[in-house]
Amino acid sequence: MHHFRIRRLLAATITAAGLAAVSGTPTSASAATTLRFGHANNNGEIATDLFQEFADNVTRRTKGEVTVKVFPGEQLGKEGDLIQQVKSGALDISAPSMPSLSGLVPALEIASAPFLWTDWAQAEKIITGPAFQPQFDELRDKHNVLMLSKIWYWGWRNLTTGAKAVNKPEDLSGMKIRVPESPVWVEMIRAMGGAPTPIPFGEVYTALQQKTVDGQENPIPTIYSRKFYEVQAHLSMTRHMLQNNTMIINQRSFDKVSPEHQKVLLEEAAAASVKNSKLQQERETSMLEEIRKSGKTAIVDKPDRAAFAAKMAPAMQKLEARWGAAHLQRVRAAVDASGGKQ
Repeated sequence: MHHFRIRRLLAATITAAGLAAVSGTPTSASAATTLRFGHANNNGEIATDLFQEFADNVTRRTKGEVTVKVFPGEQLGKEGDLIQQVKSGALDISAPSMPSLSGLVPALEIASAPFLWTDWAQAEKIITGPAFQPQFDELRDKHNVLMLSKIWYWGWRNLTTGAKAVNKPEDLSGMKIRVPESPVWVEMIRAMGGAPTPIPFGEVYTALQQKTVDGQENPIPTIYSRKFYEVQAHLSMTRHMLQNNTMIINQRSFDKVSPEHQKVLLEEAAAASVKNSKLQQERETSMLEEIRKSGKTAIVDKPDRAAFAAKMAPAMQKLEARWGAAHLQRVRAAVDASGGKQ
């Protein structure tokens, strides 16, 4: 009996010691935070690898006091759902495009205005500068959403078509072009002279294959990875729109980590963004070459971009009402000041 009591006491002591070792000191246990990061990118995409690298670096640099758990590939919902989850605080971090974020603040879509930018350096400078700050302030003040990174290079969007090559706006006449279900695309294709046809992204390949639509537009990595070039005879390098994505965090989630760790989150998001711009631009170049080599698609390297840009006035007029005249004027003034007016 005596031995049994000692053994039981010893077991209880060992258990208590084990629990103490697991929990560590009370201060570090209460300081540890897990942030959930849900995004829509799939395995094999540069962004997916970089978001995991971002998470690993944050965990390493905060010595595990801030852990970022990543849920890729729409595991937690589609892009729009993830934005709503970050807004409500059900999710801590996500990585949406600026057009998707425009569901909360319409003027964020200005970054995707057709034929607005000359090059990425100009866009990067203006999106991260004072011209876009009021939009980001509104996102924070009205929706509790903060920017971890305002820039995440996704690529220039270009046009693919079936039997007919597109060099100038007149070539688009009567053509049905698939667009995302968003006003900026509908107005842009209409102004270009085509018939905008909204179709969900997952159904685009089939729609092209069955000739439900005559063409579509997307960045080169998307055209390549989704094999759209296999069912489209022509690729026109219109570079009509720049797609920029972001990294966002819920305000309360950000506030619950220490200022020192907030700095780590921002630094690692910035580092991932720089790396992404380089890798994604390299991939854009190499994938275009792969498409060229495939022989399935004829590439129009120099369509008349100026002629397309000149057609944008009616589209911009309609979109200005959605975005707000003051917002659009401020961005346009910054573009003009940068010497990059199309």
